Amino acid sequence: MLDVQNLSKSIDKKPFLTELTFQVAAGDSLILLGKNGAGKTLLLNILATLVEPTSGTVAIDGVDAFANLKQVRPSIGYIPIAFEGYPELSVVDYLNFFAAAYKLEKRGRTDAIAAVLELMDIQHLRDIKIGVLSTGERQRLLYAKTFLHEPQLWLLDEPLTPLDPSGQVEMIELFSELQAMGKVVVIATNRLEDVHRLGSTDAQDKSYIGILSNGQFAVFEKFNELRNANAEANTADSLSSNWFNELFLEVTKT
Repeated sequence: MLDVQNLSKSIDKKPFLTELTFQVAAGDSLILLGKNGAGKTLLLNILATLVEPTSGTVAIDGVDAFANLKQVRPSIGYIPIAFEGYPELSVVDYLNFFAAAYKLEKRGRTDAIAAVLELMDIQHLRDIKIGVLSTGERQRLLYAKTFLHEPQLWLLDEPLTPLDPSGQVEMIELFSELQAMGKVVVIATNRLEDVHRLGSTDAQDKSYIGILSNGQFAVFEKFNELRNANAEANTADSLSSNWFNELFLEVTKT
């Protein structure tokens, strides 16, 4: 479980996140939304233990993350929107490097790398240098690298944006599989259309929506419950296809 209590973050005395408290259980996902500058990526960076909060706590499976960095970091997988570095390394050398960093046993590395290459359908790229990969191919490589150490907490920043349509469909299926595996998945996105796609998976009753506004959650609720509540409040015969867009605009008014 991801357990966040009274988390706040100020930068140069300006508050960006204020007293956030929430939990995401194993097998559940949280889709983070908000206007530019709302703090989505900042919150991901804090959950990834890359940025220390001003106050409050982050616990993963009951362990205080910032008090036990060496213990919890192996359980975190963070996939940023931008892939940087290692242009001269081949795909397989990059995965070997991280397999060693994750302290996978040498005897099992070859099989582990072969498995993640197949999982992400990039076996044909194993000897290609990272510098010449497309944006979508690099994104698949990031997922492959993350699968090597099988983290419990997955943090994804705009995971669908770099991918072509078929890749997006595959990733949505992958997110459902991660939930089925009992992982905690936190996704930050600026695309409202992604909410319906990510929240309408087979695990839709386990998908939370968190809309950040003015440093706090204007909405934090399961997708199904949010949709049902809006359907009940709607006086028309059927819920508008734009109901979530309208909700987002309403709760993020300044």
